[in-house]
Amino acid sequence: MAACTTLLLLAALCMGTVYSLTCYTCTSQSSNSNCQSATNCTTGTTSCMTSVSSAGIGSLSITSITKTCSTACVATGFNAVVGSSSVTCCSTDLCNTSGASSIRSTNSILAAALGVSAVLLRSFSQ
Repeated sequence: MAACTTLLLLAALCMGTVYSLTCYTCTSQSSNSNCQSATNCTTGTTSCMTSVSSAGIGSLSITSITKTCSTACVATGFNAVVGSSSVTCCSTDLCNTSGASSIRSTNSILAAALGVSAVLLRSFSQ
């Protein structure tokens, strides 16, 4: 009888266990190294979301990284001459580990755009 009770108790405990997604989370950080805090998301969360925004002119640049748990993540991207923004989504534990690749490509695009703008401005002023 004790063995049967123990088995029923273990079965009940296992049924009550709900898997929750684990994501890295942070808010408005300038560096990805400040975004490595693992968080157990609430039930119903389907994605880990990383949002990276960058802006800059000349040698001045600002980057903001936010990572969250999300129930409805939509991947987006936007690039302009002086700034860019991207949202990436993934759905496995701690999959949103890096926002750095987005930052690197954004800075490269930003530098190229600023270079082209400078060349165009010089050619128009002569």
